[in-house]
Amino acid sequence: MRELKAKILGSRGNYLSSHGDLASLFGLSHQEARHAVGQLERLLWSFQGSIYVAAQRLDQYVDWKKDFSIALRKIAAAPSLEGGDSSTSDDISKIASHKSEMAAMTTAWQRLDRGKRERLWPQMVLSAVESEPHMLPTLIQSTFDPSWCPSYVVEDMLYLLFRRRQLALQKGAQGSSDQTQQEIEAIATAVLNECPPRYLALEQTVLLSTFPSLSTPKLIQRFELLKTLEHPFHANTLLHLASHFAKSSTTKLCATDILQILTDMPGFDINTPAAASVCTTLLTLNEHERLPDQQAAPDLLFEFLLKRGFNPNLLGLSALMRNFCIRGHLDTAWKIFDLMLQYGIEPDHYVYSILLNGSKKNPDSASFEQIFSIITRGNAWSPVLLNDFLGLLFQESESQPERRRRQRKKVNNAWRPMLELYAKFYDLAPLQKFVFFSLENLLEKRGVRPQHLTPPTRLAEYLMAQPDHKLMQPDTITLSLMIGAHMRSLATPKYAIRYYVSFFNLVNQKDPTALSLQANHGSLMLDIFLRTLMQFRETIGFAVRQLRKRIYAAQKEMAQHHCIRHNPPPSVHTWTIVLNGLKNHNETRGVIGIFDMMTNVGGVQPTLPTWNALIQAFARTNNVSGAVKAIRSLEKAGLKPNDRTIKAFSILPRSLRERAIAQLEAARKATEISSNTEAPPQELVTNPSVPTIERVPHRSLNNPTQYSKPVIPRTLKQLAWQYGKVDLRAIDSRSNKRRAWRELRASPLNSSSPVGALRGPHSETFYQDVEYPFIRKMAI
Repeated sequence: MRELKAKILGSRGNYLSSHGDLASLFGLSHQEARHAVGQLERLLWSFQGSIYVAAQRLDQYVDWKKDFSIALRKIAAAPSLEGGDSSTSDDISKIASHKSEMAAMTTAWQRLDRGKRERLWPQMVLSAVESEPHMLPTLIQSTFDPSWCPSYVVEDMLYLLFRRRQLALQKGAQGSSDQTQQEIEAIATAVLNECPPRYLALEQTVLLSTFPSLSTPKLIQRFELLKTLEHPFHANTLLHLASHFAKSSTTKLCATDILQILTDMPGFDINTPAAASVCTTLLTLNEHERLPDQQAAPDLLFEFLLKRGFNPNLLGLSALMRNFCIRGHLDTAWKIFDLMLQYGIEPDHYVYSILLNGSKKNPDSASFEQIFSIITRGNAWSPVLLNDFLGLLFQESESQPERRRRQRKKVNNAWRPMLELYAKFYDLAPLQKFVFFSLENLLEKRGVRPQHLTPPTRLAEYLMAQPDHKLMQPDTITLSLMIGAHMRSLATPKYAIRYYVSFFNLVNQKDPTALSLQANHGSLMLDIFLRTLMQFRETIGFAVRQLRKRIYAAQKEMAQHHCIRHNPPPSVHTWTIVLNGLKNHNETRGVIGIFDMMTNVGGVQPTLPTWNALIQAFARTNNVSGAVKAIRSLEKAGLKPNDRTIKAFSILPRSLRERAIAQLEAARKATEISSNTEAPPQELVTNPSVPTIERVPHRSLNNPTQYSKPVIPRTLKQLAWQYGKVDLRAIDSRSNKRRAWRELRASPLNSSSPVGALRGPHSETFYQDVEYPFIRKMAI
């Protein structure tokens, strides 16, 4: 130790030569020893003229480092930190019981002279770190004074807590880790608010550990405070902060400030992968987030990055192009595309996808034809682009105005054009597995064209089919799009049941394609089939029973394997589909029951589309109180009504709508007046409609003048029981009659074929022999 002190005092400020000695004598790592060298530089710099005072400070520093190294080894050698979880409540009670003692200690502490406080304070802090770390924040707040408290003690104390937290995470003691994290943040806040500039120089890993629990506004305040204190920053720390601020449109200007600091640092390269990633994030807008202020517009940010030496790359330009598409500036997006070509950057299929979706989002047939021509000329059709194109065909078909019966489109569906496009690029075999008829035979026949031909539909016809050896294998996204389109084309409930049963039989038989669809897309396949089943009144009960079975299947898989892959539980979209289907059949009681079960049975919270469907169900039945209560509960849940909410509310007749608006305003004023009173029961928020349901007239068969109260089902079993079991024979009989009637109307007037002879392969006999036993088992 004497040799180390002599070497340090004789180094004349070149303390880096003591790095190896510090590491070996105190058992420090390379990074810890480098930090100790920095502490020596800041400690002894002001005492260069007085060797005696410098020697005194160095003696105190060496004594502290010996105690620090012992504490560091104790923390590393701790056998287990699992007890931290169970002692959290005890620690909280200790803090409460020691508050009065701390007040007395603060008073006694202030009575001590400065010399005694300087000698005692490091040992008190170290003792608290080892024995009662939960007392440290209160101790620091009571005793810390930057005028005499050594900065290296504060830095090493926070480092010891940081190491304790790291070891707790490694050993799985989450409770102890969270508690230590709270201590680090509390101490850092107390010290930073009191210390003068250039007092602290925390290790960058420790500095980063003080950020996680801070909200974005508080993190901005902390960063500004650290700049005021002239705290040193490593480039990686600044990149971490810039990446965090660049993700939100409200804080992108903060990210540009940090990038300006970084680019002013000697040797910093903004075009490294990490920095370029931050620049790409800066240029990216979230689709559902509000647009940034004019100062943070993507084009201005891009200009700023160019001035700072940023070399445009594919990712950055793609992000910028996407931002302009989101903002509706498709022409500017094409200018970015031209800029990409000028820089010699080869566009990939993601760039084409951005322009394809931009042309769809901002309806522009010329732009669509241009990107279509570019892709076709370069033979650049990829699975990503084809999925976008298939999705575009499907969405355009769904958006076409057409008189619909309940939920289904009868003539104008996207199944035929999507299948023709699919067959030009993909192998038919994977899709054939999920279809009951020959796809090749269907493609050979001249089908019925959609009523509304659109530019994408016409352009899809002009695409040349790929040779067999170049056909691709579809991914699960492609198959889910095709299955969804085919289900939308079904016109009879019989086939809706058949397809549902067939798919989940494949799942139960461990078919790899069906399992991949389940594993990759959650409840999407269930949503597709339930939406089809809910189109028909005959299959409402069957759909509700299958919803119940899917819940049990998910619970069973979780109990057996502790994870869910092949039987995902119904999502909020699933429940909304069932609720919306009941609403379209004017089954208001079922709508209310499903809305209630959504939280109580499914464990999911309703989203804005769910609330809109509920409001529309009330409005269709002229239930003013139910619609008003649903809107108030929607607002209490933190959601804001949108255009669809207003449209659903407008279904009410004018007189009832005026009464509903008056009730809504009165309810809002009452809430403002009673804002300081006790909050309403939670059940009124989660299930707002049941208390305000008006009686629905239902005449008794025995006494027509009496009315019965509406029965709201509370379980899926009760709801399914109200609709009974599916009568497959009756469904098939009606289907055969409708088919016979259509064929009779299409046949020539002089045809002598009797109606009874018009029996196809799906006649009643075929159905009994092949299909009925197979479905009856599943329906039960």
